[in-house]
Amino acid sequence: MKSSHFIFFLFVWPLFYFGYSFAFHQSQTPFLSIPTHRPQSLRLKELYYRPPQSRQVWHHKVTPQSPWAIQQQQQQEDVSFSVLPELSLFPRPVTTPPRLRDLYNKGQLMRLSRADTTLFESSWGLVPDVSHRPSILALAMMTNNAYTSVNQSDSKDWYPLGPPWNVNSSFGWSEDGIRGHVFGNEDDSLLIISIKGTSAGLWTGDPTGERDKQNDNMLFSCCCARVSRMWQPVCDCYEGNSYRCESHCLEKALLEQELYYDHALEIFKEISDRYPSSTIWLTGHSLGGALSAMVGATFGVPTVTFESPGDQLASTRLHLPRPPGAAHMPIWHFGHTADPIFVGVCTGPFSSCWYGGFALETRCHTGKVCAWDTVNEHGWRVDIRSHRIGDVIEKIIKRPDQFPSMPDCQPEPKECVDCQLWDYYDERDRLY
Repeated sequence: MKSSHFIFFLFVWPLFYFGYSFAFHQSQTPFLSIPTHRPQSLRLKELYYRPPQSRQVWHHKVTPQSPWAIQQQQQQEDVSFSVLPELSLFPRPVTTPPRLRDLYNKGQLMRLSRADTTLFESSWGLVPDVSHRPSILALAMMTNNAYTSVNQSDSKDWYPLGPPWNVNSSFGWSEDGIRGHVFGNEDDSLLIISIKGTSAGLWTGDPTGERDKQNDNMLFSCCCARVSRMWQPVCDCYEGNSYRCESHCLEKALLEQELYYDHALEIFKEISDRYPSSTIWLTGHSLGGALSAMVGATFGVPTVTFESPGDQLASTRLHLPRPPGAAHMPIWHFGHTADPIFVGVCTGPFSSCWYGGFALETRCHTGKVCAWDTVNEHGWRVDIRSHRIGDVIEKIIKRPDQFPSMPDCQPEPKECVDCQLWDYYDERDRLY
């Protein structure tokens, strides 16, 4: 090849490649139809629910004459919250699986289909402006409301989201299973899925409490929630009373368990299939935040979480896609240093999590971490009660007098490692 041809190829090919990439994703998600930095009006449209013993995602069309829609109109307060979108370039998987119901016989196959996805490309899309306080406040309120049924929207725990954000749909209020809200603007060009976190303030009492605990302990413990001999572990991959754990056994146990992650994937796929031209964001608090981040990593979807436990270890064990520069995925974890779950210190016998039966032992997050230093800068004590989303809303985000600036969002340090006391080995290595 002549040098002139080589130089031409060197400079022209990237323009062709990225131009094609941009055109491809533009045809998939016409994000430019959504004005940036402009509030969007929302209305109640559909209900979504994924029962734990079913492989079907249930949804119900809501009209303006539906009881829930009328209830929202009657109880709506004249309060406006803005979520400002901005244009950003971020990595996304090149391929997306076909419709979920054509893909699997068991829900867990969805994970396996993503395990081999190694190709990524940069894509332009709309992401939330995480430096905009009203945007983060609105998202936090959405995560808070995911704990409360629309039928209980007169509860003191409910934050009224007036224009531009109203409840679009809900899923999973009557039974055990994954639960939350879907918010959308007038023309459905922007949807936000808010997933419910752990019920009952860590202590069982809510109908989904025990299943929440099983998911927490399976995803965020070092090895099967084996904290002490007094505990009932969620799997048997540990070796005696030592800190040794068989990695292949652990990954197999994750695949065999019916996790909320699988259900969240199905709900996301159902919504994205029904609204193929919409921009979708994810949000959630605690367990709901971690699930949102894992689904966001799977599909390359912008995600904002609040006080989630470290999701990096679970993402690795589930073989979720990790593009080059994974720390720059559009995933942001908001929290503060007085929350022992967010910073990963709610561990060991006699901790608050231990008394509640939770083994939340991870601290490293995917994407970027946006942390308020409430301990060193404001004198807060580390306390499990500060894990409540209401505390973040009322004591931090709504207090610009005490917290005048939004936190700087940075990737976790490279030296962040989970479960350093544990020795992980693979039994298959002994065969070679």
